[in-house]
Amino acid sequence: MNIGRSLLSRLLKAAFSFGFIQVAALNAQTLDEARNLVSEWVDVEKTISEERADWEADQAIIKDMIALLETEKESLTEKIKMAEEGLSESDKKRKGLIEESDEYKAAVEVLGSKIESVEGRVLALHKQFPTPLQEEVSTLFARIPREGEDFRLSVSQRLQSVIAILSQADKFNSGVQLVSDIQKLDSGQSEVDILYFGLAGAFFKNREGTYVGIGVPSDEGWVWEETPESGKEISALFAVYAGEVQAEFVTLPVKIK
Repeated sequence: MNIGRSLLSRLLKAAFSFGFIQVAALNAQTLDEARNLVSEWVDVEKTISEERADWEADQAIIKDMIALLETEKESLTEKIKMAEEGLSESDKKRKGLIEESDEYKAAVEVLGSKIESVEGRVLALHKQFPTPLQEEVSTLFARIPREGEDFRLSVSQRLQSVIAILSQADKFNSGVQLVSDIQKLDSGQSEVDILYFGLAGAFFKNREGTYVGIGVPSDEGWVWEETPESGKEISALFAVYAGEVQAEFVTLPVKIK
């Protein structure tokens, strides 16, 4: 009986010890798993925190880039607007230039049909020009094509020559010109001073005042005529012009043709 109880007691102790060992082992395993879980959770939280920090940094960079791109967009929009306005203005100027060009071409066509007539009239005036004016515009007259000659110059160039000749003639006609020349008349020839009153007429005299007269233009050139009866008045005219005497009214012979 005692042996049985002792054996039972020993078996119970053994069973209890084994159960305790099992519980202890189970608790140890659970603790390790808990520690591992905590460690993994900490790692996850750390990773999340790092990812959040990186995202916030990236978000700030993206915001800066968006702001920069918005500024660039506004700048480009303004430049495009200015360029469009510039193109519009250029188109207006181009249109204006085309219109001016068309008007110029039309004018040239009209002048082309009239230039020969104008040149003919200017050539006819050449004989009526005083010798000093003829010499002054001789180069320009040489550029005017004569009848039967080829037109090597453009209409605009020919027109420029005509305008230049008429401008010089107008300048000569606007004042009084004093020149020296050799005068040839029926009574002989002499070196004289000639006082041109534009293209209307002229007076001449030699140094001694013994050879005096007047000149007027004609279709065949200037006509010179001695007027010895007006010697005193013509000499006075030259003296007044030269400032040798006080200015006064002088009665002069005049011929109108």
